[in-house]
Amino acid sequence: AQQTTSIIPGSYVAGNATTAYQKEWAAFHNPASLATEKGISLQVACENKYLTKELFNEVFGIGIHTKHLNIGASLSHFGFADYHEILAGISLARSFSDRLNIGIQANYYTVYFPQLQKYKGTILAQVGFQCRVVKEFYLAFHAFNPIFSKIKSSEIHQKLPAIFSIGTLHIINEKVNWVAQIDKNIYGKWRWAVGVEYAPFKQFTVRVGGYGQDFVPTLGVGLHFGEFKFNLHCEYHLKLGLCTFGMLGYRF
Repeated sequence: AQQTTSIIPGSYVAGNATTAYQKEWAAFHNPASLATEKGISLQVACENKYLTKELFNEVFGIGIHTKHLNIGASLSHFGFADYHEILAGISLARSFSDRLNIGIQANYYTVYFPQLQKYKGTILAQVGFQCRVVKEFYLAFHAFNPIFSKIKSSEIHQKLPAIFSIGTLHIINEKVNWVAQIDKNIYGKWRWAVGVEYAPFKQFTVRVGGYGQDFVPTLGVGLHFGEFKFNLHCEYHLKLGLCTFGMLGYRF
C-alpha cells in the first residue's frame, strides 16, 4: 500500500514562510537559521491540525552556540497510539560574517504501521543557506529530503516529502519584517507563502500572512518577557478547518 505522511511540523512564522526567517531557528525548517542563535536556546511546541486529537504534533528543539559551529538537536512526534511518526535530527550551522548563513541537518524518520505491527525507518537530509543581498534584504534556499529518501519494502511504500524552497526576507524597519517564499514538493503542487511581522514594542509581535493555491490565511502573536518567549499561530483551511501551533522558548 502507498501512504503519505505529515512528517514536517508547522511553525509560528507569518504565512509559514520560514526559509529566510532569521529571528529564531525553527526545528525541521531551514537549518541555516540556526547560525543566528546565541547562547543556548530551548523550544517546546505543540501543533494541532484541524482540532483533531489524532493529528497532534509535539516538537522539541535545542540550539547551542559554539565558537566555530552552532549545534542543534530536534525531535518531533506526530499521531496517536495506533499510528505515529517520529522524526529526530541533528543540525550544524555557521555564519560567515553577517552575509551568509549555511546549515545542514541529518534526520532519522520512523513510523509505526499498525497493519504490520512494526516500525519502519529511514535517514533523510536537509540543507539550506541565507544570504544578505543588500543591507536589509535576504535571499534563502532550503531543501528538505533532497536525496528523495522513502520507506519501501515488499509490504509498504511510503514517499516522504522532497521539498525545495526559495525565500526572501525584507527588513522594512526595526518594527516590520516581510517574508515570502515559493516551494515545490516533487510529489505535489507548488506552494507560495507571504507574511508580515509587526512588533510595535519589544514585548509584543503580531503576524499575518497566507499561503497555498487555495489561500490559507494565518494569524499569530508573540509575547516576549526577558528570556522567555511564547508564540501562537493559527491558520484556517476553508475545507478542513482550524490549525493551531504554540511554542514556548527560553534562551540562556
